[in-house]
Amino acid sequence: MVAVLAILAREAPDPDHLARVGEMAERLDHEGFWLLMQRLWCEFAALRPDLNPRTMHLWKWTEDEPDETTKRAVHAVGQAALRRGVLGRFGPDGWGDYDLLGTLLQQMKSHGGRKGIGQFLTPVDVTELIGQMAGPEEGQRVLEPCAGTGTMFLGAARAMREKGFDPATCEWWANDLDPLAAALCAVNMHLWGLGWRVVVGCGDGLLEAWMHEALRTRQIAIDEMRRAWQLAQQIRAVRDLLELPTPESALDRHMRKAVPKSAPRQPSPPPSPPASSTFDAEAAYRQGRLF
Repeated sequence: MVAVLAILAREAPDPDHLARVGEMAERLDHEGFWLLMQRLWCEFAALRPDLNPRTMHLWKWTEDEPDETTKRAVHAVGQAALRRGVLGRFGPDGWGDYDLLGTLLQQMKSHGGRKGIGQFLTPVDVTELIGQMAGPEEGQRVLEPCAGTGTMFLGAARAMREKGFDPATCEWWANDLDPLAAALCAVNMHLWGLGWRVVVGCGDGLLEAWMHEALRTRQIAIDEMRRAWQLAQQIRAVRDLLELPTPESALDRHMRKAVPKSAPRQPSPPPSPPASSTFDAEAAYRQGRLF
C-alpha cells in the first residue's frame, strides 16, 4: 500500500492536484479504496512493464478478489499511510530524498529473519558518503549485486545531481536474493527518477546468471505489454466504429462520490496506445492517466 501510494504521489503533476487526489482517497470506503489500489497497480504495470517481473511480488495478489477482511485491512493501512503524510514525502516537491520502503522492510521483518539472509539497511549517511566518493559519471553502468532496496543507488544518484549530472543517463543494475527487497528496489528506481535504463534481478548475486535472467524476463514483460496495447487499440477502434458508450467502472462510481463538493470532477481523455512502433513506457503513460 505504501509503495503504490508513493508511486501515485511521484506521478502527480503538481501539489494541488495531489492534494485533491489525497482528499478523495481519504473519503473512499473500504470497497472504493481497494478498487483504487488495484487500478493504481494496474496502471503502474502498464507504465513500467520493464519492472513487472520484480514489482509483481507487490501487486500479484490484487488480481484475485479478496474477502471483506482483506479489503478492510487494505483500507486501514492505506488510510494510516495517508494520515502520516506518505503523499507529501513522495509528491512533486519531495520524491527521491529517502528510502522509506527500505525502512519499512526493516521494521516489518523480524531480526532473525533479516539476520538469516544477511539483510540490514545501510544507513543513509553511509550511502551519502559512498555516493560522494564513488559517484558515477553520466553514461556509466552501475552494478549492485546485493542491492537490498537500492539505498546505495539513492546516494549515488544524489551525488550525480549535486555535480549537475543526470542519473537517467546511466545503466542501473540491481539484484537481491530477497524477492520482496528486489520488488521494493524496483519501485524505488522509479521513485528516485533513475530513468528507463534499469534492470532489477532476483537471485544469487555471486553468480552472473541473475543478469541474464533479469534481462530475459524484462524483455518478456515488455513484449507482453506491447501486445496488450495492440489489443486495447483494436477494442477501442471497434467501440468507436459502433459508437458504443464507455461504461462507468465501479471505481469511477466510488471516485465520483468521493469528489469534494468544492472541487468538481474534470473529465479525462481515455488512454491510448503509444504511437511509436516500439514500446515506449513513458509515452504510454503520458497518454493515459494515473489519477
